[in-house]
Amino acid sequence: MTKKIEHIENDVPTLRIVPIAHKADSEDRQKSIMEMQLQMATSSINHEYARLQFDGTGDRDKREELLIYMHDCRIKYFEAREVLERFDPSAVLEFEKDLMKQKIETMTEYNA
Repeated sequence: MTKKIEHIENDVPTLRIVPIAHKADSEDRQKSIMEMQLQMATSSINHEYARLQFDGTGDRDKREELLIYMHDCRIKYFEAREVLERFDPSAVLEFEKDLMKQKIETMTEYNA
């Protein structure tokens, strides 16, 4: 950590602690986190839409195709989740909570 003195109103010094980080590392880390979150969200939503199609069809070949697709979505989701968990385990739980909320709201509107 580095300490930085800042002056605000009436020239009263205040102390702000700023983490030492290389800008590139921070940007790369943030980009990786966003990519993993996007992968999780995309594969989760794709899985849900495939499940809706699966539930709505009696065609055996189509159901088989959808099962394979849903399995692939699940694998991609958990691969991204594993990588994201290495960055910040608590962020995974928070993201999954938000993702579930979005899915419920979106799928409810989609089904209505």
